Amino acid sequence: MKDFLIKFRDKLFGIDKISYFIESETSKKIILGDFNKRELKAFEILKPYFPEGFLLETSYSLSFQTIQHIINDIVIYKPKIIFEFGSGLSTMILGNFIQKNHLETRLISIDDDSSWQELLKNQGAKADFYCFPLAENHPFSFEGKGKWYNIPDNHPITELKFDLVLVDAPKGDLSKLSRYGFVGFMINKLSDQVIVYLDDTHRTDEHLIAQFFLKEIGVPMVQERFYKYSRFSSSNSFNTSPS
Repeated sequence: MKDFLIKFRDKLFGIDKISYFIESETSKKIILGDFNKRELKAFEILKPYFPEGFLLETSYSLSFQTIQHIINDIVIYKPKIIFEFGSGLSTMILGNFIQKNHLETRLISIDDDSSWQELLKNQGAKADFYCFPLAENHPFSFEGKGKWYNIPDNHPITELKFDLVLVDAPKGDLSKLSRYGFVGFMINKLSDQVIVYLDDTHRTDEHLIAQFFLKEIGVPMVQERFYKYSRFSSSNSFNTSPS
């Protein structure tokens, strides 16, 4: 009877909820602390490939540990063509890494903002840049009611097979499931050993897009989930995730 009254009291005054909240917040702080530690380590590892002068990093940039993970894959799997949705910090670092290591890898980066891409070029970014405006109610957008890159069907990049794909655009608040369009665009454009990175899968929209990708792409792939991103691959010969 005493135990029942204690449990009733705790439930009545929300003590169980408070205890759960404290445990939950503590867990979040531990995860965030681990993320920050990995980020600092990745920052130091990537330093040799930073652009000269000012480091153009924003809140939209891929995390340093995500870029480190991508470079690990480049070293191990030696992709011939890397295709990037969303130009930025990753473009600069990856381009420098490819050039300094004399790799036979082509980096293609698309964006909807030509001014932003020009700024990156002026910072020394080494990639094949293409700018495409976002079209309303694009067929590749979610349910055909959102925005997606207006890439002409006869554009040369539509004829390529991609070995490594990075998805960090368009911005998440442009439309519902704004990055969903990459699924339709990538059908029949993936190489046999492709690796795909989808950023921000800790958010609801990107988490759902990841599920659609696995279901609709038509190629068996395995998803690895990390703190802020997911990696998809058809084969995992090596573990390339940063320690």
